[in-house]
Amino acid sequence: MVTTLPQSTLRFLPLFAVSLVVRLAVVAIGVLMIPVQPDRPVWVFGIGVAGYSADMRSSSDEDGPKQLRERIESTSAGIIEPWYRWDATWFAYLAESGYAGNKSGRQGAAFPPAMPLVLASAEAIGLNPFWAGLLAANLAGAAGAALLAQIAMRLTADRELAIRTFVLLQAFPTAFFFSAPYHEPFGLLFTGLAITAWLDQRPARAGLFAALGSFARIAGVAIGAAAVAHFVVNDRTRRGFWLAFAIVVGCVAGIVAYWGYVGWVFNDPFCGLTAHAAWGRRNFSLMNPWYAIESIYDPAVRRPGMATSFGLEALAALGFVVLGIRAWLRRGIFWGLLTLIPVGMILMSGTFLSGHRVVLAAVPAFIELADVLRNRLYYRLTVAFFVLAQLVLMNRYVHWQWAG
Repeated sequence: MVTTLPQSTLRFLPLFAVSLVVRLAVVAIGVLMIPVQPDRPVWVFGIGVAGYSADMRSSSDEDGPKQLRERIESTSAGIIEPWYRWDATWFAYLAESGYAGNKSGRQGAAFPPAMPLVLASAEAIGLNPFWAGLLAANLAGAAGAALLAQIAMRLTADRELAIRTFVLLQAFPTAFFFSAPYHEPFGLLFTGLAITAWLDQRPARAGLFAALGSFARIAGVAIGAAAVAHFVVNDRTRRGFWLAFAIVVGCVAGIVAYWGYVGWVFNDPFCGLTAHAAWGRRNFSLMNPWYAIESIYDPAVRRPGMATSFGLEALAALGFVVLGIRAWLRRGIFWGLLTLIPVGMILMSGTFLSGHRVVLAAVPAFIELADVLRNRLYYRLTVAFFVLAQLVLMNRYVHWQWAG
């Protein structure tokens, strides 16, 4: 087990301020990408990177994006409309009419209630829900990044490594989702708060943030499994027991709150899991990891028009597996499982769909990557590649092209 510092010597507020500037800059760049387009498609290695229709609404009127766009543009939030794409539209629908009133029925149960709750609460008190959702996401993403840097400092006692962790997280190709009204920013924030409470050995606080994390996204339950494993392997003390117990109770409470509500609405507490079948994911099966691997090369399994190939997503997942194993060996089972479980969830879904976004939940991997990239040249090249890839994916996202 690695001995951690009692407190981080990195101050939270400066890190938060820098991260918030980055997050808001990402929002601004995404908005600016809408009108700046060449007059014909541009392809790089078979991947479309530019030339999309700047006024694209949706593939059809039935799923509602066109109507949602018009509703957003009729308010002061019209300028940030490009950030309400894909899952963000579902969160807006759920906030407006709830799970029971959602026009696509029980498919809406696939989406956690944290962001819809933020949007609905803002509208209830007279605020513009679209501004509120975007600002809440950016504030949460900025705070979560600052917390991860502090955690890296406590874990490694290496200030430069902690700063590299901070930069690599911000630069990662799908990190723009920390600026979008998605659940990733909440997942990052609550995971960071739960890990900090675990390091401080504060059971009640750790349990609370574990509950909020699993309520915001299912991958939040990883910290519960990691805490139990750490107790069994490394810390069989009474304090260790209560800490693990509180985190597990919190994780279960968050999932029960989510599944319990959709179960009450649809008379099926597990419909949130089965609803994912609408996007090509499979019900639980021990064969699902094989199906996920198969989806990389089998055209019948891929989703034409949505993702050219799952190869890059599979490569990202493989990279995080390697980093997770490294975290396990160097830092302990807690850090290893916290990294590997989100990747395992991808495999158990039977597809790599959204894989390079789901791995954002495997936060210790960024600490390991920062440790690997001690060579300044390799570090700078990696950051440059990440930023370029992020710009490409963000450009796809704001133009209704699948990006994660």
